[in-house]
Amino acid sequence: MPFNAPTSRDLSGSWSVAPSSAELERDGADPDLDDDGWLQLPVPGHWAQYPEWADEPGPVVYRHRFAHRADDEADDGSRRWLRLDGVLAEAEVWLDGRHLGDSSTYFAPHRFEVTDLLAAAGPRRDGDHLVALTVTCGDGAETEGKPQRSLIGSFQSGPLAPPGNVGGVWGPVGIDTTGPVAITQARLLCTAADEEQATLAFHVTVDTVEAGPVRIDTSITGPYGRTAGGAAEHELASGENILEWTVDIAEPQLWWPASLGEQPRYDVTVAVRADGATVSDRRSWRTGLRTVEVDDLQWRVNGRRLFTKGVAVGPHGRFPASIDGLQYRKDVRAVADAGLDLIRVHGHISRHELYDEADARGVLIWQDLPLVGTYTAGTRARVSPTVSAAVDLLGHHPSVSLWCGHDEPNGPPVPLPDVEREGVTHRAARLGRHLLPSWNRSVLDPGIRRALRSTDPTRAVITRSGNLPNPVDFTSSDAHLWLGWRSGQAEDLARVIRSWPRLGSFIGAIGAQSVVVREWPANAPDWPTAQQGPFTRYIPRAAYSDGESWALATQAYQASVIRVQIETARRLKYTPTGGFCVMSLFDAEASGGFGVLSAGREPKQAFDALIDACRPVVVIGDLPPPVVAPGQTLSMAVHAVNDLPEALGPAIITATATMDSWRVERRWQGHLTADACSFIGSLEFDIPASTGAMVIDLSLEAADHAATNRYQTVVIPPSEAMTPTSSRPLR
Repeated sequence: MPFNAPTSRDLSGSWSVAPSSAELERDGADPDLDDDGWLQLPVPGHWAQYPEWADEPGPVVYRHRFAHRADDEADDGSRRWLRLDGVLAEAEVWLDGRHLGDSSTYFAPHRFEVTDLLAAAGPRRDGDHLVALTVTCGDGAETEGKPQRSLIGSFQSGPLAPPGNVGGVWGPVGIDTTGPVAITQARLLCTAADEEQATLAFHVTVDTVEAGPVRIDTSITGPYGRTAGGAAEHELASGENILEWTVDIAEPQLWWPASLGEQPRYDVTVAVRADGATVSDRRSWRTGLRTVEVDDLQWRVNGRRLFTKGVAVGPHGRFPASIDGLQYRKDVRAVADAGLDLIRVHGHISRHELYDEADARGVLIWQDLPLVGTYTAGTRARVSPTVSAAVDLLGHHPSVSLWCGHDEPNGPPVPLPDVEREGVTHRAARLGRHLLPSWNRSVLDPGIRRALRSTDPTRAVITRSGNLPNPVDFTSSDAHLWLGWRSGQAEDLARVIRSWPRLGSFIGAIGAQSVVVREWPANAPDWPTAQQGPFTRYIPRAAYSDGESWALATQAYQASVIRVQIETARRLKYTPTGGFCVMSLFDAEASGGFGVLSAGREPKQAFDALIDACRPVVVIGDLPPPVVAPGQTLSMAVHAVNDLPEALGPAIITATATMDSWRVERRWQGHLTADACSFIGSLEFDIPASTGAMVIDLSLEAADHAATNRYQTVVIPPSEAMTPTSSRPLR
């Protein structure tokens, strides 16, 4: 009987679960072990979702029995594969007491051939077969400040990590059936694309029991029903065979970021036929045709330059198995609707819904590998499998524009000279940690970079994120300055970049934490998310009479930091800044965090500030001093930013300073250059002989676009005028 078609059988559902022990290390995979009294937990799922297991550190043994009768096997040459779609973080895998291997990348599917085992009768008298997993997640190093071993990145450490252990079997488990020739690995990359022709490159590993000929069919269907592809014969040796080929597509419809164009996509299928007719195995993708270049952290898509306005996204929750896929899509839509171009998937690989929606919405992805902080020497051998799995999983997505190997490999960012008040000795020690050789920076990170560049030569790679510029390789990292949160003030950004322009190539961490829980008591700690120092320094709880006032103040401060630094970044557009990334879209905890949205996706004040600061056409002024005195001269440089690919005009820009009945105004008229920041002029005036609040309003009108902005300062008597050393008043 000939093989019919590839199929899959789901083994998800209720599994028997128990904490590992010395006895279970020895007998946990034994089919005869009595597990009738074990706790029953669902797969997919996470053990810490259940109150009695909330503090269980693992390892945890999972067992599941299923019926598969040997006499049901057809003599058709078909093969069976045990498939695990996702395990946090690692698992040793057995079937019927036979060790099959391990799953070492939490985000990627793993398949183990079990044809012979399932062809035999089950090892128990009832004939049932047994799948057993020993699952480990984390080693506690992140809480002890020691190097980590598990490659789960932001699920375990960093500013966006959800609290607690995330261990579990978070993806489905199943038995796949293929024909005699199976695809064990498949990768699709777009290697070239312009208006005349695009090229797709295929890298596929097929496994066959017997040597012989096979036919590979490649089918590509475009957005208007146009097709490409073809068939090719290959002579295979027994075992694994690596096949590579390319397909050219004439006059392609190019994929663009939303601010530059449309997002047409192509459906691609590769089918292996062992007998010339029946499909033995297949893989399918939906992809887009485009080229992306990132030079000195400035993006070009299909040759067109783009100033990237971005936001970081951490894990969507502690338990990804329980999150509705619609939430990932909603978050991408929120990013697109806010006028942003880029999502940084911070320190982890997300679920497919996020990437699918980014493809559909025209949002670029900065993709981190799951490495955050420092790691042990043993992780070096796991870099290549992790990189290969990430490229296989994500390489076909047109939205994925950049790979980043390692986030903050030397720990938190250094404080900047003349900005941070800590002692010189302490600052020098932290600076040395970022510039001197270390195992993570000098050994691990170059290996990651080489693996990424060789596995995916179509995309740019930055070695790390959060380090000072390397004197040899300037673009090996963006800088995490955290001005206004971990050092200095938000308004220091322009001065810092003027003194060290390389720090401004891409501003990789803009933001501050804010509080959502408004009932925060006065005698509680000053921080909801383990960031005591910044809260105490910038918005101390003790300065406010009640928790609600403090929560609103933290949100106002966060909004102010984001607004000031985005305006600075846009004023420095391309000279030297190629873009920025706000930290982050949503909170990791219900009490608050770096998100401009709460964990429940309610907007904070910073969300509106982010939208306003990222509009495609804006008018920006220099930030005035927080206090001035009568008789002083105030000069404000006014800039207009046009992110659109076409010039705008005629444009009218108005700057008005008012204080009670006093008023001064200046107006300019002209055209705004396409995709540029334009200096408009200066509003200069003498402070009137009065005291109180002064408001400076800016407005812009050009074609169908209008923009406004407002700044404030306070006029005080000359005897009280002074240069502030603390944070500026909130606006």
